[in-house]
Amino acid sequence: MKRENIDVLLVEDDGILGGAVTQRLRLEGMSVHWSQNVADGLESLAKFNPVLMLCDIKLPDGTGTELYKAAGRLIWETDVIFATAYADIQQAVDLVKTGATDYLIKPYDINELVGRIKSILARANLPRGIKTPLRNFYYETPEMIKIISRLKRLARENFSILVVGESGTGKEMAARLVHEASGRSPAPFIAVSCADITETMLEGKYFGSEMTLVSNPTPPSIGLLEQVGAGTLFLDEVCEMHSKMQILLSRALQDGGFHRLGGSTFIPFKGRVVAATSMDINEALESGRLRADLYYSLQNAQLTIPPLRDRIADIIPLTEKFLDAYGSKRPLAPFSLSADAKRGLVAHPWPGNVRELTNRIAQACTLADQTVLEISDIFPEMAQKQTIKPSLSRTRAEAERDEIERVIAECGGRIGEAAKKLGISRTTLWKKRRIEGRE
Repeated sequence: MKRENIDVLLVEDDGILGGAVTQRLRLEGMSVHWSQNVADGLESLAKFNPVLMLCDIKLPDGTGTELYKAAGRLIWETDVIFATAYADIQQAVDLVKTGATDYLIKPYDINELVGRIKSILARANLPRGIKTPLRNFYYETPEMIKIISRLKRLARENFSILVVGESGTGKEMAARLVHEASGRSPAPFIAVSCADITETMLEGKYFGSEMTLVSNPTPPSIGLLEQVGAGTLFLDEVCEMHSKMQILLSRALQDGGFHRLGGSTFIPFKGRVVAATSMDINEALESGRLRADLYYSLQNAQLTIPPLRDRIADIIPLTEKFLDAYGSKRPLAPFSLSADAKRGLVAHPWPGNVRELTNRIAQACTLADQTVLEISDIFPEMAQKQTIKPSLSRTRAEAERDEIERVIAECGGRIGEAAKKLGISRTTLWKKRRIEGRE
């Protein structure tokens, strides 16, 4: 069946093969952009944001592997098929392990290629909705790039996933990315705050109920596990879930289904559970806040999202992303950051993580009188410091802070390297930055 408005990027330097593939895919109703080298391929990725890329491993100005690595987050929303000669098959296998979708060995049959592409498009259930949440899940650091790659790979499976991270780090955003990338997006994404469901309504809320009075018959109620269908059930702060419900949920996941309260019919559970917690897992297990049986039911895959203070290289790009979003809503000149504001953003410990950053930028853009945001716009509480009389110790501390942040920036946010340049331990550097962030 033909599909419309499907952008496919072909990166192939063989003129005959490239022309044949382009012609065939256009006959299948796809919009094909043909690039013949790495440089043009990267440019086309940024320009067209294709649904799928078919890429040769060997290209005139580099390799498909280099293109894939250089593409970074541009490739997150794109399924990728690599075409490779038999001698280079290990490269293609390694690329699939890091998030690519599939590979073909040259010479391949075009009919086989079309079949593979149709299979991928059907699974992805295009148009894919991942583009919207991804705009707020910005990343530059190697740690986050690795997490995003793992999320993409896990999305293709039906595993339950446990996401661990401080409040505000983006655990629900990660769950939504998995939902959208898995092809489950036509079905619901239901987010549940486990702490908000009381013991009295516990079982009926999750599993539904067929309990009824003879004098007042009522239709069955549908619980969350049934409402979600083939979609994703996101359990926020799962350690706050009542222990009784943890037992019942663990059993439902193990059995692959459940009974409504008071019912006798076994109802298969077709969805995926993504659970999240801000607690330390070992502490939660030892204290009994998280039952071991539920933990092992959820722990098919466990991901930890680092706090923003450990992602220094993400802070300024993420801020500028938010500024672009707010600036697009107003007809005036776009917002930008002063040098002092950038230093302040990097130095702040961000106890509220990305959520705090979002709120601070929203407030600054709303209240600022100028388009260049100063540190006082983002951290209005710092204005109080201006009334404090200067002192030698404060001046010395500020000079030390500025030097620390300068060296960290020079090292590209790598704390260990910065500590070595400054002649102090990594622990001492963290302590100094935390102290400065509280002043």
